[in-house]
Amino acid sequence: MDLSNYSKPTQREIDRAETDLLIVISQLTGRKFAQLAGWHESKISKTNWRDIATIFCIARMAVEVSPIGRAIQDAYQAIGKKKSPTAVTGEDSQIDMLF
Repeated sequence: MDLSNYSKPTQREIDRAETDLLIVISQLTGRKFAQLAGWHESKISKTNWRDIATIFCIARMAVEVSPIGRAIQDAYQAIGKKKSPTAVTGEDSQIDMLF
């Protein structure tokens, strides 16, 4: 069921994305955020963050099904899951020291 792809994002996904956005925004002041975005400060308070969260969720879903998105996911899985080789193997794992 976790691997199912529905036609629209779930309410939980949108809530989570909105919360993440609000946390990021709360780390900056409204004035600083407006300066970074190149907006007037009043635009920050009028922004509907729920709509932006919905857009992010839909964009994520689009990336999951697009050929480029799948290629990036496959590359990440191939590269990201490599483990570093172990230097010590088998019987040689114990070292004896004589003084």
